[in-house]
Amino acid sequence: MSLPISVSSTETRELTRMERVGAHSHIRGLGLNDALEPRASSQGMVGQVKARKAAGVILKMIQAGKIAGRAVLIAGPPSTGKTAIAMAMAQALGTDVPFTMLAASEIFSLE
Repeated sequence: MSLPISVSSTETRELTRMERVGAHSHIRGLGLNDALEPRASSQGMVGQVKARKAAGVILKMIQAGKIAGRAVLIAGPPSTGKTAIAMAMAQALGTDVPFTMLAASEIFSLE
């Protein structure tokens, strides 16, 4: 005899967040050299050459304190590497910089 399992929306959202982070746990940075040129495959990142280079420019600005106290919003279609780029930036910045990952549904809802 099996019983139905009910899960609250909070528990469902946490599971989704864990899956999203877990899918990118291999990422260690943006995979850029000192000239901000992306390596073919480095630090867990492949592809998205222009996006990685743009993220590298933002990363340098953050490290130089030019955009301190601000947030970075990465937007685009599903499955284009936004979370991977964000995780890579967070890894490159280290533990001193706060990192909060949000899904669009956490910000806007019709309910």
